[in-house]
Amino acid sequence: MVACWNIFRWVPFGPSLLKFVFAKFVEQDRRTMELQAEGLEHNPHLMLIDDADRPAKWYFALKAAYREAKLAGGEMKHPMAGPVTLKWRS
Repeated sequence: MVACWNIFRWVPFGPSLLKFVFAKFVEQDRRTMELQAEGLEHNPHLMLIDDADRPAKWYFALKAAYREAKLAGGEMKHPMAGPVTLKWRS
């Protein structure tokens, strides 16, 4: 923002305009996150892509295994059999 203020110093209301636009942008993101949180309260089935979302799938599997071990009072069973190498191109 400081760089923009320095470049557009000659523009009347430049800093005020940039603050307004920035506030709208942040508000839009905040509202989107609120709506996403509302939807996630119902524990929906998440649609994850196989290769690109593999780390996310592992995270959810580890989280479930940890939760199950805590509830059962036993030792956590790791959901992965061993080391894995991911290969994909973007």
